[in-house]
Amino acid sequence: MPGVTKHISDHEIRDIISMWSQQIKAIRPILPYEYGKEEIIALLKEFYPHEWQSVEYKQLYYKKKDEHIKKHTGRTRHNMPSASKLLDRVPLFQKILTDEYRLRWHTIFSLDTQELERQALYTKRKPKIDKVDKKIAVAKAKIQQVTPDFIDKLIGLYERKNTSQKDRMYILLELKKYYNPTVINFFFKLNDTELNSQLRWDAFYHLQSFNYAPRARRQKYMSVHTKNKKRKQYLKNVYPYETYDIPETPQELEYRIDNSKEQLLKEYDYFISHSSKDSVSVQSLIVAENQQKKNVFCDWINDVDYLKRHLVCDATLKVIERRMEQSRALIFVESENSINSIWCKYELNYFRELGKPIFMITKDNIDAGVFTLQPMQSDWYLDSNYKKLALLEGASI
Repeated sequence: MPGVTKHISDHEIRDIISMWSQQIKAIRPILPYEYGKEEIIALLKEFYPHEWQSVEYKQLYYKKKDEHIKKHTGRTRHNMPSASKLLDRVPLFQKILTDEYRLRWHTIFSLDTQELERQALYTKRKPKIDKVDKKIAVAKAKIQQVTPDFIDKLIGLYERKNTSQKDRMYILLELKKYYNPTVINFFFKLNDTELNSQLRWDAFYHLQSFNYAPRARRQKYMSVHTKNKKRKQYLKNVYPYETYDIPETPQELEYRIDNSKEQLLKEYDYFISHSSKDSVSVQSLIVAENQQKKNVFCDWINDVDYLKRHLVCDATLKVIERRMEQSRALIFVESENSINSIWCKYELNYFRELGKPIFMITKDNIDAGVFTLQPMQSDWYLDSNYKKLALLEGASI
């Protein structure tokens, strides 16, 4: 139903115009003596930064949709204007740009009053901006900001007709571990078009965690695109209500690693061996490596749903070993905590057996902002009983 889809984007535009009307009303008292469109936009970005970014992303999303539609139909459907051009449609924005309004503003303008109004708006908006910043920071701390090569393959697996509800839930779980335009755009697509309620709401809440302000769609307005009567009945009456809840155990992940396509696709540039006590420093290292377009494995990010410390068993070891096998090299984060960690010793010994490169970096260097990796020279960690020691350590937790 193209008309329904177009109606959604039109509704988005009406909501944006309404939102900006309220925001312009709030910033109007702090306009400078001389102002134009650029000064108004600067104030909106200063006091409503996340709202402005949300509009920019929505425009980009609908632009990509139009590019896809044009390839198949030769014409576009949504044609959402840029944030700057949408602003031109706001009645209050048009009003304050008139010569008459600006002339009147010159007669009542007071620098002292403007400063008082600015401080009042800052006091009102700062806690809200900080709250959203914190929310986004928490969401980003659980993911990697990089685009690994297998992302497109994961999305391709999801979109196959014969992919089960169970497999789709697992694929979404993997996609949510990465923050990049490809993944975010895909979640917007699911939020708009996914017929299954569980999957669509999963996408909706994931977008919300990054403050993208997605619009929730009602099931009755979802389009069913097929001419096959049997499949149409399935997509309309059965598929929307299918559900699957993922068991969060090492045994479940071990099974997926051995039996699922989405796990076989995964590979990493680095496996990070570290102490959980150094997690803040490790997060800084991950950000630095992501900026170099490196995809890293870190257990409390990539497999946090399964590798629980109180569930350590043979399956745990198998999962960690598989992740090391999927990694091209290992980075050991050296600190007093990691040197005394039986788990780090276990990881170093197993990686040495794989015959792959091992690098090291000190926690102190990371904390100082120095992210240079050095080849591991010392073999202090060598121990023939490393697997047994790891299981004993796990059993004692």
